[in-house]
Amino acid sequence: MSFYRKYRPQTFSNLVGQDHIRDTLTNALQSGHVSHAYLFTGPRGTGKTSTARLVAKSINCLSPKNAEPCEKCDICREITEGRLIDLIEIDAASNRGIDEIRDLKEKINFSPTRAKSKVYIIDEVHMLTKEAFNALLKTLEEPPTHVYFILATTEVHKIPETILSRCQRFDFKRIDNKTMMDRLSFIAKEEKIEAEEQALEAIARVAQGGLRDAIGLLEQLSANGKLTYGRVHDVLGISGKSGLEKLYGTLASSDIQNSLETVATLYREGYDLVQFNKDFLELLREKMIEGIQTNNMKETTRLLHLIDLFQQAYDQARFATIPQLPLEIAVIQSCIPESHLEQTEQPTKSATPQAVPAPAIQPSNSPNSIAAARHFSPLSRTSQNVPQSAPHAPRHFGMKRAHQAIQNNPQPVSFELLSEQWPHVLLAMKNVTAKRTLSTGTLLGIEGNEVRIGFSTRFNAGKMSETTNRLALEEALFTVFQVTLKAFAVATENKTETQDLASKGAVDEKASQLSELLGGELIED
Repeated sequence: MSFYRKYRPQTFSNLVGQDHIRDTLTNALQSGHVSHAYLFTGPRGTGKTSTARLVAKSINCLSPKNAEPCEKCDICREITEGRLIDLIEIDAASNRGIDEIRDLKEKINFSPTRAKSKVYIIDEVHMLTKEAFNALLKTLEEPPTHVYFILATTEVHKIPETILSRCQRFDFKRIDNKTMMDRLSFIAKEEKIEAEEQALEAIARVAQGGLRDAIGLLEQLSANGKLTYGRVHDVLGISGKSGLEKLYGTLASSDIQNSLETVATLYREGYDLVQFNKDFLELLREKMIEGIQTNNMKETTRLLHLIDLFQQAYDQARFATIPQLPLEIAVIQSCIPESHLEQTEQPTKSATPQAVPAPAIQPSNSPNSIAAARHFSPLSRTSQNVPQSAPHAPRHFGMKRAHQAIQNNPQPVSFELLSEQWPHVLLAMKNVTAKRTLSTGTLLGIEGNEVRIGFSTRFNAGKMSETTNRLALEEALFTVFQVTLKAFAVATENKTETQDLASKGAVDEKASQLSELLGGELIED
């Protein structure tokens, strides 16, 4: 039998890491105020299904004591062995249709065969179809007195509100590393495994709060009655604190050579660079919190810059052709002094000023719609990682050209100028999340000081409309144009419609310019 099944908690006293849930449920069981529908939600491997079985066992135990099952009666033994016919576990991932729920509704009216009550545990309940949820509603609201439902899910946001309102909800949290290490140490002693504390710590860190995964790794990595850190490192490709601290130290002293050598050594020795990057971000987070607590704002500002660079490296690692390249870029950018960046970004006096190339503008009657040229594309890895300037001190020559154009012509920003300078707007975005969302949109037009951006999904439009993301875009617009512009996100639900709106925005502006030139008036149909 696997370690996880062997050491699954059979009583509430053995349930670890979820004290708040254990106390609430045992109080309800002791007082007899047990709900007929529970919803257990939380990350995988945190004890949702185990707790559901404990509730079923406690409800049906023939001799419970203080809500704890006796573990001696026939009912307790049958539940432990998975043989009780009145405990029905349903995997919603493979039984998600309305027919399965209708079959369930027909059978719940029959009395229990062996136990006092029937208990239905529906795992991954978020996988049910809309029709299946609707069929389940009435049953959850008025179940037979002998029936209890326990729903479990890792994605509670996919559960309809009508279902949530009929259940008592319990949120399972990730199990902290210390609690997890204590449990792993207990299992290791029971199995007579000599486990190094550093190895247990590494497993707990990799499991990310999921005890089931941690126990599985303990069983997998134990060899000949021993669990060593070396084996954990070799199999999982993880790095110790020494490697993380070494890189942090070389970055703090702006030592590019040793920082790059650290990354190269990690790659040569077979470390998982994505996991290392993630662990390094966690270290930077800890340092940032420490800086806030000690009111060291200068160090905190530096750490925020590092976090932004290494978060971008982590995001890009999944698509990198050369595994170590995103980390190396982050390392180099972390070590280049700000003053050097300012010098290299300023154009030389002898150089002929040239703006950064912008997408070509198609005539409005061209077969290729002008909207195609306006569709935002994600910036390249290089441009994404160029350190940003302060809003009132733009460094890029393309931005300066925009400023000069506005100063020379105090008219509102035109659609043509906005389109030409849009790459610089993206470059000036400091909020990574907002930049990523904006890259999926399409520039529709500008009316006065209002910039309209279209999105093919309501989700992205809503995301861009959030105050933080909208303000990030408006700040970037000010950085480029030195005028205050308002941003509005529009959901079109259709890419073709978005492109048509973008084309219309360009055509409307051309028409307005023509009517002004000829002294006429623009009449809309």
